[in-house]
Amino acid sequence: MLLPPRYLLREHVVVGVLEALGARSVAEVGCGAGEILVALEGKGLTGVGYDVSAQARAHARRRLSEADCKGFVISEAWPSPGVFDVVLLLEVLGYADDPVALLTRCRDLLRPHGHVVLSYARSGAGYDPRIVAGMRFYDRDQVTNLLEQAGFVDVRQINYGFPLANLLVGLNNLAYRVRLARRGRPLEVEDTGLVYSSNLLRPLGLVSNRLVLTPFFAIQRLFSATNLGNGYVVCAKAVG
Repeated sequence: MLLPPRYLLREHVVVGVLEALGARSVAEVGCGAGEILVALEGKGLTGVGYDVSAQARAHARRRLSEADCKGFVISEAWPSPGVFDVVLLLEVLGYADDPVALLTRCRDLLRPHGHVVLSYARSGAGYDPRIVAGMRFYDRDQVTNLLEQAGFVDVRQINYGFPLANLLVGLNNLAYRVRLARRGRPLEVEDTGLVYSSNLLRPLGLVSNRLVLTPFFAIQRLFSATNLGNGYVVCAKAVG
């Protein structure tokens, strides 16, 4: 599976946040193809991945098996409450009919004073809504307000992606449009995280990988307090 630059830029920030928190157990809600769970096991974390899409769960199980990843399991049901240090919610908030209700359910999965770590695409990032299955875009204040309504405090937002992901937005839109044309029907929500799983895209991994993008990990850190990148990683602590 190809790991696009935007994904890798985001993953680098997420992993850094989890390491700073000293997290050990993680539940990822909306795990998609499960790729980040493989990376997290390599950092010594364990836990559960869950996705409402049966297609995504099948992809995730296959990916974990291919990587011999035994620290995470893919659950058929919503994870057990009160047992995780962190809940991951990556690019999921924009699809929720009731974001506060979703965040509240995620809070209930946490141990006392646990954290939610989420990501979202910011308003004005340049993504065509038609090719992200109608995903909602947010600004910083909106997300902070949603988290506070759901019982979270100490909200920290980290901008990521600048400048590389911004430069590639047009290519990303084009890639999705080609996929749409070949499919002959709109993308469904459960398809969006699996779009890069085609074997035809694997050669692009020669230029889109963690080693090649290392300089851009450092560059985006210089702009983490700005609104210049095309997305945010957010960390917030549960009350109580």
